[in-house]
Amino acid sequence: MAKGYLNNIDGCLSAGKEANVYYATAGSVPFPSTYEVKKMVQDKKKEEGEEEKEEKVTEYAVKIYKTSILVFKDRDKYVSGEYRWRKGKSNPRKMVKVWAEKEMRNYRRIYIANIPCPQPILLKAHVLLMEFLGNNGWPSPRLKDANLSSKRLIKAYIQTVLIMRRMYQRCKLVH
Repeated sequence: MAKGYLNNIDGCLSAGKEANVYYATAGSVPFPSTYEVKKMVQDKKKEEGEEEKEEKVTEYAVKIYKTSILVFKDRDKYVSGEYRWRKGKSNPRKMVKVWAEKEMRNYRRIYIANIPCPQPILLKAHVLLMEFLGNNGWPSPRLKDANLSSKRLIKAYIQTVLIMRRMYQRCKLVH
């Protein structure tokens, strides 16, 4: 906030065993690291023959990973396969940092593959900044909270399966 990237950080949107997510609004200074990701997405969309719509991100989700190992004991399972973590457990704070870096890379891969997800903006230590999905501080409803008709529910299911398939085929990620 001191550098002008964010105007303010408001209440907690979600609290979980691994992290808390807060709502924030854009400041007057744009984030410097977003250019390279946007360029990759533009190139990918041109490759696939899609038109790029330039949308400025003005609302953010700030995900702050909990650094206390007592909160989430099975944390090491989530960084398995991470080359920097092959020597086993050491410092829980380092593990959280590695975990956050892995999540940032996965978000980038998904975003660059043009699969619907929040745009990853910046990672600093154990704080991940990404595009907020919602309007004016109100998050988009979770699928289980959305009041969908049977027909819309079937469409949402098919869309979810196709997204998961694309995540595996394009990004080699399984969720």
